[in-house]
Amino acid sequence: MMIKKYLVLKEYHQYRIDEFAYIHQISKRLLKAIKLEGDILVDGIHQTVRYQLQEGEIVTFVFPPENNHVMPENIPLKIVYEDQYLMVIDKESGIPCIPTRGHLSHTLANAISFYYQQIGLSSTIHLVNRLDKETAGLMIVAKYRHIHDLMSKKHIYRLYRAHVNGKVGNGVINLPIYSEDNQMKRIIDERGKASITHYQCIQYHDNISWVECLLETGRTHQIRVHMSAIGHPLIGDTLYGNGQGCFDLTSYKVCFIHPITQKIISLTKKYD
Repeated sequence: MMIKKYLVLKEYHQYRIDEFAYIHQISKRLLKAIKLEGDILVDGIHQTVRYQLQEGEIVTFVFPPENNHVMPENIPLKIVYEDQYLMVIDKESGIPCIPTRGHLSHTLANAISFYYQQIGLSSTIHLVNRLDKETAGLMIVAKYRHIHDLMSKKHIYRLYRAHVNGKVGNGVINLPIYSEDNQMKRIIDERGKASITHYQCIQYHDNISWVECLLETGRTHQIRVHMSAIGHPLIGDTLYGNGQGCFDLTSYKVCFIHPITQKIISLTKKYD
């Protein structure tokens, strides 16, 4: 269960608790859940959201418990950063993020659920960013709904690396990506969502380029679609190229401002 305490400063004197909550980025929906399933205390005494605050008081928001329905499985997790609010995981290639009809078990969510069980954390699975099954690398996981809400409002610097066909230079791809009739394969189409990828070649050999891609947006299959659209599909990508279904797209670096401490967290994947 997550608990947050705030000191009422002079500028918030006579503010109602609900106004105070919104200032601290607690949404109306979450505040309603706190009222129904959690608690609001002022100097240790229960109060309603209509209570008018006085300078120097301590407001405590007791967030509601979260029920996790994802089956726990003892799958090793490579955690590269963790605190009481979130963690960053280095995901292996070949493991899906969440259970689906095609993969009911052995997913990252199952592994996280087991880990939460081991550390006594009662929370659902909140993935801040997702990676395709075949994509490896760094993923951010919020431990609580409120932290996920805060992270969804922040820009996350995401740098990827992959090997692609042909000799690639540096550039920016600004092409909309569209999903037609919920098909797995995405296409470039004006009906799609705005999608921007910055790319640069860091190594070239034998008609294969090792590229870095910086994402401004986070569409499904974005790098795969965009690199294929400019004639340089990922090596081994059967969906957007002519490979054999084994490509090496990696979430190489993430950087973000921590939603609670406001410190810059910058993490780079370490290769074995």
